Amino acid sequence: MRRSLAPYEADEPLAASFRAKQLQAMLRLTPLSMLVNLFNAGFLAYRLADQSAWLWGWLLVLLFFAYQAMAAWYRAQRRSTRQTASRKAMRRAFRHALGLGALWGALPALLLSSVEVQDQQMLITISCGMICAGGFALVTVPAAAIAYVLVMTAGSMVGLLRTSLPGAEILFCLLVAYSLIVVASVQVMAKSYGSRLVAEADAAHKQQIVGLLLRDFEENSSDFLWELAPNGQLGHASSRLNRALQFDPQQDTAFSLVALIARTHLQQPARVPADAGHYLGQLQTALSTPLPFRDLLVPVVIGDALRWWALTAKPVWPGSSGAPGTPISQVTPGWRGVGADVTDRKHAEDAMHRLAHFDALTGLANRRHFQHRLQQLCGHDGSTPGSAALLCIDMDNFKRVNDAYGHANGDLLLKAVAQRMTSTIRGRDLVARLGGDEFAILLDGVTEVDEARCFATRLMQAIEQPCDLSGISFTPHTSMGIAFLPRDGQQPDEILHHADLALYEAKARGRRQAQFFCMAMDEKAQRRIALEDGLRQALAQRAMHLVYQPQISLRTHQITGVEALLRWSSPRFGNVSPAEFIPVAEEAGLIRDIGLWVLETACTAAHQLPAGLLVAVNLSACQFDDELLVDKILEVVARSGLPAERLELEITESVFLKDTEDVLTALHRLRAAGIRIALDDFGVGYSSLAYLRSFPFHKLKIDRSFVMAILQSAESQAIVRSVIDLASALHMETTAEGIETAEQAALLTQLACTTGQGYHFARPLPLEAATAFAATHLAPGA
Repeated sequence: MRRSLAPYEADEPLAASFRAKQLQAMLRLTPLSMLVNLFNAGFLAYRLADQSAWLWGWLLVLLFFAYQAMAAWYRAQRRSTRQTASRKAMRRAFRHALGLGALWGALPALLLSSVEVQDQQMLITISCGMICAGGFALVTVPAAAIAYVLVMTAGSMVGLLRTSLPGAEILFCLLVAYSLIVVASVQVMAKSYGSRLVAEADAAHKQQIVGLLLRDFEENSSDFLWELAPNGQLGHASSRLNRALQFDPQQDTAFSLVALIARTHLQQPARVPADAGHYLGQLQTALSTPLPFRDLLVPVVIGDALRWWALTAKPVWPGSSGAPGTPISQVTPGWRGVGADVTDRKHAEDAMHRLAHFDALTGLANRRHFQHRLQQLCGHDGSTPGSAALLCIDMDNFKRVNDAYGHANGDLLLKAVAQRMTSTIRGRDLVARLGGDEFAILLDGVTEVDEARCFATRLMQAIEQPCDLSGISFTPHTSMGIAFLPRDGQQPDEILHHADLALYEAKARGRRQAQFFCMAMDEKAQRRIALEDGLRQALAQRAMHLVYQPQISLRTHQITGVEALLRWSSPRFGNVSPAEFIPVAEEAGLIRDIGLWVLETACTAAHQLPAGLLVAVNLSACQFDDELLVDKILEVVARSGLPAERLELEITESVFLKDTEDVLTALHRLRAAGIRIALDDFGVGYSSLAYLRSFPFHKLKIDRSFVMAILQSAESQAIVRSVIDLASALHMETTAEGIETAEQAALLTQLACTTGQGYHFARPLPLEAATAFAATHLAPGA
């Protein structure tokens, strides 16, 4: 029982304070508990007094117990909170609970067998409720709670054993189970309450120790002490402070602490930070407000070195060591405090701040610092929103610099460009490196297009100067996107997004230029997102289709094959041009699945064409990122049953901008399997004769841009002739794309071009129409 009386381990006098808290917690519920007791007792007396005359005597005894409990509660309210309680007080609480439990337990024991069935049910219900309620109300004194529950339970069990109530055996078992649960719950909750008491006492003890240590530090600091009189003059101070400030108590009586610190700045003005006035102003404000302050930084020049002090102080009221006897507004306090030299800590914090807010490579502001400044301009810190021009800047083809000259030279280039940007902006502007080769500039107060365009031109001219990269001369170029705050956006993310859209437009238009944001760019971006979603749905639902454009022999005028071309009719956008949706598919990573679907559909459709005709299918450069591309192609060909020599894969020279060795390996595997390989759009883009030497293509396709101008431009005609002669020398066929007139076809025939393709012969046709066209343009006997 002693263990239940104290659900904790503590020695006196700590245990005495715990007992006081247990009793106080129990007494707080006493009025409510007694009210419940009296209400239930009155209800029972009203219902059962005519059946049991002694019930009125029972009620008087209960009133006596309630009076004792309320008297104890009243005494506790009248006197100050007791800090300790004796074991005797705990035993009184135990006896009171035991008597109350016995009093309530007597009711079912004596009455249950002599009352009517409905009253028996009422009595059992009240007994169960009183068992649970009393147990939890007394939980902070677990011995009292358990005694109350067990005595009441015993009385109820006796009553159930004496009654003939149907189902009494079940009620008896349930009563025992519920009582055990209440007892177990009381023990668990009491233990938890005891643990909380111990934890609170431990925390108070630790807080007391910390307070003692802090007071000891304030009184016996090894740094320095200082004291100010109510008039602000430096009074008592440690010798260390006097030496540092060169303070003479006889001659410097007119100097305040702030003035003495400011006087040290005159010794080495070059070493004083630009914001020294800000720190001194903070100190002056703190000394003019009668509130304690802690670790207030001030810069001090000692000798020829800049040091940083952290000052901590509290007000000292005249004539008292505590609070003033008159209103604060009418009393000027003195100050007593300590100071510590925190120069090393300040330098470490400055270094951490630089790492957090500035780019380590270029020294420019980083993305975090830039975002903070942008939020300030947008008024997110509570200030008035400002106006500015935001330039998002990206270096053109920077990856090639890293690949060709190494990352060390790439870093040299970034630092050189950063220095040129810094030298171009004004003092109130901000230039930041957002990451990689991405930069941003905030031109504070710039709102006019002409002013921003003038700056962008000047900036490009400054950047586009040769740089020495470890003995290599390289001239950097940039693209820029410009948006204005608040015209193009009033939120940081919005304005930055719009400047990025303008940058994207500058790159799309050929790079090395600046573009200003307009709403059409945002609409274009929204359309691109919508197209991507539509493409995903179209791919899942197989809602795209193929058309087939015949390829004609220029010598025999007979069909030699068809090129499979992808088409997409969107319910939302109508007929979308491949020139628009193919780049979206490539950027979204959908081109792999789309490309394989096109290949499988074309190979299956080829069986409906006359035997021997080629089927040409385009491969995107992005598909070569898939290491399993060749295996997937060969699997599609095998599954379709199409002879490999009837399939011609068209690639562009852009595939060689990736890993050339891997691309060539893939092409050789395809050629070895019997699949024909054609080089599409030859003569534009990244043409290199090295590709023709590295891989024996079956065919070169002459771009339509040369074919369209072949009759008007001698240069285009010369280029076409050269491509045809080159292909002939390398034993390759040639196909001219975009033939629209008979004159173009005749000239290409004269130049010995192998095949032609274009509206002059046939437009792209559905499979049935292409099959019918092929049947009428086959060689006799084919």
